[in-house]
Amino acid sequence: MKVSATYKMMVAAGAMLAMVGAGGPAFAQELSGMQSQTGPRLDFPAGLSVDGRSVYVASSRNNTINQIDLASRSISLLAGKTFESGSNNGIGEAARFKSPDGMTMIGQDLYLCDTNNSDIRKINVATKTVSTIAGEANIAGTEDAKGSAAHFNLPTQISTDGKSLFVADSGNSTIRRINLPDMAVKTVGGQPGTAGKADGNQTKSQFSGPRGVAVDTKNIYVSDTGNDQIRKIDISSLETSLVAGTGEAGDANGPGDKAQFNNPGAMCTDGTNLFVLDADNHAVRKIVLATNEVSTVTQVNGHIGSGCALSSDGKQLYFSDTTQNSVEVADIAAGSFQTLYPPGQ
Repeated sequence: MKVSATYKMMVAAGAMLAMVGAGGPAFAQELSGMQSQTGPRLDFPAGLSVDGRSVYVASSRNNTINQIDLASRSISLLAGKTFESGSNNGIGEAARFKSPDGMTMIGQDLYLCDTNNSDIRKINVATKTVSTIAGEANIAGTEDAKGSAAHFNLPTQISTDGKSLFVADSGNSTIRRINLPDMAVKTVGGQPGTAGKADGNQTKSQFSGPRGVAVDTKNIYVSDTGNDQIRKIDISSLETSLVAGTGEAGDANGPGDKAQFNNPGAMCTDGTNLFVLDADNHAVRKIVLATNEVSTVTQVNGHIGSGCALSSDGKQLYFSDTTQNSVEVADIAAGSFQTLYPPGQ
């Protein structure tokens, strides 16, 4: 089923109004944080990816993809043009995006969810060349197919195991897999367009507006945001089961079936631990995958949930803060964090 761009934008607008209505003070803090910055600005930083030299960040309201040099903490434009939205492919500033979000990297290729275009894009960071690999700009839908014949609905987060891309297709309440290199799209979890909460195989499982996805060699981990739970999909069997969360909003740590989350979003994993940006608890949470034990790594100042990336050694976790319009870096062992960009904030 295809859905018009008008309908899609109504959904996105409704979500934004709900966010503002439910969190007026937080929204005011975001505006205050933006006004206090000097130099190049991030505006509603969302998805993140890191390659050891740079952190790549989707500056969602700017409709750009930016690159923060880890050594100098300076920022530059990778692709897109500030304040201009669209769906053009091209090189660097010639490309256009519409509220870009989650990102993941394979080699020198950066894959990202272009959320309000409802498609998946690729940027070669060496050449800054942008292309569309799956979905069709401004056409939302549920179809599984190859490349542009497939459709998504407000995809938010993306992860990879090096062989496939896995997408949290939030507007469809599904998890999608994009096979590399033929770009064949398949729904691997959830029922398209039907929100719910059910375990089981691909024909039975249900999610509610998932906004986070991470993957290791065995499982696809999902922030089932609308259900305040963390779920997993077995890659071999496509069987969905619970990892952690009672399904009631809260901040309890402990065993998976006793722990609670409140609007969990972006996540990342080192294969041993799963890190979750628990947005409305303003916390980075950790789940030990061998036991499903949940703990809190650190409390944060602002609103998080859109961007999460680990350093190659697994010791540092980068996350986006939309209240301060900043990218932060947490020391996982110490449970502390500092601002990566903008400098001096």
